[in-house]
Amino acid sequence: MPVEKIRGGGELFYHPWTAYSKVQQFPFAFYWKYGRAFRYYFYTGALLLPLYAYLTKLSYSPANVKQWEEIRAKRHHTFFDLPHD
Repeated sequence: MPVEKIRGGGELFYHPWTAYSKVQQFPFAFYWKYGRAFRYYFYTGALLLPLYAYLTKLSYSPANVKQWEEIRAKRHHTFFDLPHD
């Protein structure tokens, strides 16, 4: 008979309320073994992480930041400004 962990002097919650207890009671091993989409989601995230880092580096480059500051400056107006051409 397997020994279950008993927390706080009682039984495990049937309906976990906190995010920690939901993550703690989630059957990760079952989903990893039988859930193809669960594994593919993890592998895809791991493979695309370098691409996300590269795109973030490009988007925060000084030239790009300056370009978008100019674009936003053109859009800045108040309700009382005259219409543009």
